[in-house]
Amino acid sequence: MSASSSPQDQLYREALQSHGAELARFVGGYERDPARRQELQQELQLAIWQSLAGFRGDCSLRTWVYRVAHNVGARHVQQHAGRAQQMLALEEAEQLPDERQDPGQTERRLDLQRILALVHRLKPLDRELMLLYLEDLDAAGMAEITGLSARNVATKIHRIKAVLATQLGLKRNAP
Repeated sequence: MSASSSPQDQLYREALQSHGAELARFVGGYERDPARRQELQQELQLAIWQSLAGFRGDCSLRTWVYRVAHNVGARHVQQHAGRAQQMLALEEAEQLPDERQDPGQTERRLDLQRILALVHRLKPLDRELMLLYLEDLDAAGMAEITGLSARNVATKIHRIKAVLATQLGLKRNAP
C-alpha cells in the first residue's frame, strides 16, 4: 500500500471533498485578511490531515473536522488577539450604532457585508457558534464540537441572532 492511499489520506480527501467549501467559509469567518485567511486555511488542512491518524469513527467525519476547525480557529484568534479590531461581547454589540448607509433599504434585505462585520467582531465562541449555525449545524452538533451543552448552544444562538437582527434593523423595539 503506498503512502498516498493510506486510510488517513483517504479520509483527508473525503473530508475535503465533502466539507471543503464549508471549511473555506468557516475560515473566512475567522479571518478577513486574504493572506492570513490563506495561511489559516493551510494550517487547518494540515491539522485535519494530522488529526485523522487518530480518527476512530466515534463521531461523524463532519463533527471531527469541525472539532479540528474549532481548535485551529480558537488558537488563531488567541494568537492574533492584539490586532487593532476589538472583539465584542453580545451586550456590547447590542449597543452599536445603526450604520446603514441607505435609509431606503427594506427591513428584510440582508447586507452580507454588515452581517460578517458584526460576526467578525464577536468574541471567539459566539463567532464560532454563529458560523456553525450558518453552516446549518444543529445545536447537538455544535455542542459536540464546542463542548457546550446543546441547551446552552441554543440559548447563545438565539441571543446572537437577536443581536444581529437588532443591529441590522430587522427587529423593531416593542412600543
